[in-house]
Amino acid sequence: MDRHREPVITTVCAAMGLLFALLGIHVPWGTTVSEPPLLLTLAFLVAILTVHLLRRRRPLTTLAVGVLIALAEALTTGGSGLGMLIVVSDLAYAAALYSRSRVMDVAAFACTALAVVSVGVFAVIWFTDDVEAVTRLGRGVVLGSLIIVPVILASSIWYGRMVRYPRLEAERQRERADTIAQAAAALRQDAVTRERLELSRELHDVIAGHLSAIAMQSAAALERRDGTDPVALRRSLALVRTSSLDALADMRTMIDVLRGDQSADDLAQAPDRLTAESVRRAVEVARANGLEVEVRAPDDAALAEVPAQTSIVGLRTLVEGLTNTAKHAPGASVRVEVSLPPGALSVTLSNPLPTATASSVLAGSGGVGLVGLAERARLVGGDLIAGPDGPDWRTALTVPTRVPPSTAAVALAGGAS
Repeated sequence: MDRHREPVITTVCAAMGLLFALLGIHVPWGTTVSEPPLLLTLAFLVAILTVHLLRRRRPLTTLAVGVLIALAEALTTGGSGLGMLIVVSDLAYAAALYSRSRVMDVAAFACTALAVVSVGVFAVIWFTDDVEAVTRLGRGVVLGSLIIVPVILASSIWYGRMVRYPRLEAERQRERADTIAQAAAALRQDAVTRERLELSRELHDVIAGHLSAIAMQSAAALERRDGTDPVALRRSLALVRTSSLDALADMRTMIDVLRGDQSADDLAQAPDRLTAESVRRAVEVARANGLEVEVRAPDDAALAEVPAQTSIVGLRTLVEGLTNTAKHAPGASVRVEVSLPPGALSVTLSNPLPTATASSVLAGSGGVGLVGLAERARLVGGDLIAGPDGPDWRTALTVPTRVPPSTAAVALAGGAS
């Protein structure tokens, strides 16, 4: 019930109490039946109605204080007004409805037991042959203390509990719905984060290699602008154009994947698989960038047996390794070995370290490409190691050729560009 309706309920109780007081309806607790002074009855009624205003915020406290006020009226006037009993019953109902304490559960059973015992005692006394015992005890005492009070309290508390339980269940359902909504929001946020991470890897893998080649070849072309070597100049410009077209094609493919225009079958047939032709193109670009590349790789028949997701990771590692070497060790000799040990694909690149130390080589690169490649390798159950190995810088990828289905879909979605 809305909090703003509490004063309305108190006003209704006040009106009923005033009406019963004016009508002189009074429940005596003793043998002497006499109407108490009206002002005294109204004073006790005002006191308990003041407490009644706090029935929702302090349900147990208001019930305890209300019972004490009712007892004070009973001891002072020898009975209770009907309005007082109505307010006490409403306080018991409010305590059962709003209190989270188990005290009211105990009170409900206690009042019920007391009511049953009271009815039994009343029946024994009423039907006894000793009429003087009934007269001596007094009908007011029997009717009031043995039956009315426990019955009123028990019925009010049980009714309040019956109303409370559906509300508690509804509250639990709301909390459960909120928890589910929060979990769904967290999952959505996690999905967005993973998608952003995947996009960053894709942008780096798809574009960075081409842009690096364009930058290096355009720099070489600028150095030859005097025309002293027109053949080399033409070759550099041709590579710039080829890299630009490849970047556009890869970007278009990536956009198609993001728009959902490609299916899983299309991804499996992605052009950036590790094949003899793709290895040749990567080596050709590296040599055009000034590297001396020595490559050993299986033929297409053997590489065709490698799953698409594993093949994609292998080619990305090869391209990224050659690009990093061209940037950080220009003119170096690179040894590339692609092999298929039992149940795995291995791609290894090694080149002599430049004059700078290994730490300065690492500092000269943001490391984003290697981090992305390591993440891709982990997605398909593989491992990527990149770092100094004696006098050389070595990048080694080992990926199983049998990828669990749960990781295969993830790797395919992340590997196509």
